[in-house]
Amino acid sequence: MKIVIIVFFFALTGCGPESSPEGRSKIRDEKIQQQIDSLKNQNRVIIDSLDAINQEIKKLKGDR
Repeated sequence: MKIVIIVFFFALTGCGPESSPEGRSKIRDEKIQQQIDSLKNQNRVIIDSLDAINQEIKKLKGDR
């Protein structure tokens, strides 16, 4: 009986998303999408900063 319980336990733990190629690819795709989203946010912040710098430069040029 103990062996059956142990085998059942291993069967349950072995059926996670990491155990199949589809599951691993799905996990990989989710991580890649998170990285892409992070890069998009960083890009948006950089563009906003550049816009603010450009506005300051235009103000300084107009003051001359």
